[in-house]
Amino acid sequence: MTQPSPLWTRTATRLSGGTGPDAIPVVMAEPESASPDHAPKGTVLLVHGRNGAPEQAQIAEIAMAYLARGWRVVAPELPHSIALPDSGPPDQVTFSGHTRAAMAVWDWLAQRWPDAPRALAGHSIGAYAIAHLAAAAPDTHHLLAVSPPLSGNVLLNARKAMGPAAIEAVAREAPLFLAEMPVADAAPALARVAAPVAVVTGASDGLVPLADARAYFNAAANARFFGALPDEHHCPAGAACGQMLSVALAALGV
Repeated sequence: MTQPSPLWTRTATRLSGGTGPDAIPVVMAEPESASPDHAPKGTVLLVHGRNGAPEQAQIAEIAMAYLARGWRVVAPELPHSIALPDSGPPDQVTFSGHTRAAMAVWDWLAQRWPDAPRALAGHSIGAYAIAHLAAAAPDTHHLLAVSPPLSGNVLLNARKAMGPAAIEAVAREAPLFLAEMPVADAAPALARVAAPVAVVTGASDGLVPLADARAYFNAAANARFFGALPDEHHCPAGAACGQMLSVALAALGV
């Protein structure tokens, strides 16, 4: 049975202090052990993918794995997600924009908790984004990537394999995202990441095939754990996923 979803609180912040297009709502969840005398062991920034949201099952599953190990979870509601109606038009999403928005939250997190361990976790293009964040932050405790595309070409080739309708759909839904696919690449960033890296993916993922998830892992300078979930697709969740995430976090020293 899947664990209950985390108890998110929106008391954290809107990073720009307002409600304009640059405002990024952030939700947080604290481990049950947290108290004035018992601080969380660390804080993880958990980055959703295109059209993602913190409440989605695959994101909540990652959050619960961290909470079970005594870590605070910070999950931004990044711009241009169809799952977040107030986040702006979804046809404006890009790899670079997603990464910049995540970086703003990462910088804020470092200022708010400067003396505790800080880590990165991400799903889909959230995993693409956190590779760039970790490359620029040598004090990153670890990086956990779920269903991670190493590059935009991974997603482009997967859609080409699905047929013309799949390309037409992304061209209609996110034309700027499609235009950036040939040049978006996380491999150089991963090669500079000193922190240990773990990958968890679905063995039947059609958007990030197993070999491409393995390529993300192989590109990491400090690759530590790779796990593939049988019969799971791009958004893994459930008991088996929770168990795999727990093993991955143990391998990362969480």
